[in-house]
Parts: sequence; structure tokens; C-alpha cells
Amino acid sequence: MAIIAQGTAVRRKRIAARVAMSCLGAVRFGLVPFLLAGLVCIAAAQPPEGPLAPEGTFVRITLDGGVSPFSSVQYDVTVRGRTVIVSLVKESLCYRGQQERIRLVDGESGRALVAGLTSLGAWQPRPTVDSVAGRARDSAAPRDAPRYEFWAAWGADMTRFSVSEAQLRECPELLRVWTAVRAAVSDRVGALPMRDLFHPTHRLGYLTITATEAATATLDGWDTFPLPVDSLEVVEGDHRVTVVGESGKMREFRVRVVAGGSSRIHVLLDDQE
Repeated sequence: MAIIAQGTAVRRKRIAARVAMSCLGAVRFGLVPFLLAGLVCIAAAQPPEGPLAPEGTFVRITLDGGVSPFSSVQYDVTVRGRTVIVSLVKESLCYRGQQERIRLVDGESGRALVAGLTSLGAWQPRPTVDSVAGRARDSAAPRDAPRYEFWAAWGADMTRFSVSEAQLRECPELLRVWTAVRAAVSDRVGALPMRDLFHPTHRLGYLTITATEAATATLDGWDTFPLPVDSLEVVEGDHRVTVVGESGKMREFRVRVVAGGSSRIHVLLDDQE
């Protein structure tokens, strides 16, 4: 084996030397433009990279039932070509409408995400013996514990069923899929803050806050969330905001939120006032 490896290394060195001599010859005789043109043609002849998964591939896990301020919470990972779309949707009990946040993942990160979910069988989860086939919403949601609906497809091969929380805990395979999908979505879109559920939608505005360093913001002295925060639902009016950075530096200010409008604030946590 050592002799074969040594022979392979020698051949590679000879090939590299020939390529180098060819390049030097091209420079000497003014053939660089032709050499570059050849390289461009070779690159153009390479077939484009294919999609990350067959068209129509997705996994969606929806929670409903139990004790929650939301009628449903949905975690979705959908593959479109070479891009992965992750989304989190929450339906509120207290007013009609939903909170939604979406992020696009592509490149090496998208490839790794698809590969990780594939290794867990997330695109083709296996129903348990006691699972209920079909749409979960066709029957009333349980009141005592959450219900988990798994809806997924690898291309045209689709499956849809629901399980109770107790059934989910007893099935390690499904539990791994649920944990991975939830992490894939939550880690990328962040949490959707639960704010002002008892106010009518026509009185709500949106607050976006960023800072020059990792920080935590507190709204009106009690609601705390990490920064950056995007489109936080806040009731109209004046609000007090306190921002504390990882360095310990703090800024406090007031912001006015207009119903239906968006307020964007960037906080400078440095020594300059």
C-alpha cells in the first residue's frame, strides 16, 4: 500500500509540473488570453448544482390543544431548489390573526440543514401504532395536553398524522424529529414575543430594536427580551425602554408607538453620549 501511495504522489507531482510548464509556456508565447478562454469554457461546461431535495420537500409540525395562549404553533422547514425556508407561525387565542417570522437559509448552511434533517428521517417520519392519520384539525384539539401534527413530504411521497404528547414521549424517533425541527426553526427565526394579546389589533404597532453589541431590552419595566428584536407587537402609546449590553453599559429612553406603524431604533452602547 505504501508503494502504491508513493507512486500516486509521484504521478501527481509530475502532472503538477507539466501544468506549471504549460502555464509558463503560455506566458512566454503570449497565449494567456487563449488559456483563459479555455478555462472559461471548461468552467461553463460544468453542470450547475442541483436542488438540495426533490421539489415539494417539506416538514411541518403543528401544536394545538392543552393550556396555551395560542390556538396553534407551527414550525415549518420547506426546501425550494437550493434554498431552505424556515418559518414560525403562531395563531393567537385572544384576537384573530397570526404572528409569523420567516428566514431563508442557503449555501453550505442550507445543505447542512437538509442533510441533518435527512439523517433523522424528518422528511418521512413514521407514524406510531396509536397515531391518527390525516389532518389533526378535523377533530377537536384535546384540552388536557398538546397534540402534535406531523406533516411532511420528500418530493411526492407525503405523510400526515398526529400524536398526543404522551405518545410523542414514548417514541424516540419522532421525539428526535420534533426536537430537530423546532431547533432548526427557533435557532434561525428567534422567538416570537407574546405581547398585548388582550388589546385589539387596530391598537397595535411594531417595534424593532437593534444595538451595537449583544444586549437585553426591558419594556415598561417588566417585559424583557434579547436584542435584536424584530416587529415586536406593542400597544400604541409611549413606552419606556431600558437596554443593557453584555459589557454592562446601559441606555434608557422613551419611544412612541403608533397603531399600525413601525418604529425602528438602533441603540449605541459605547462611551460617547
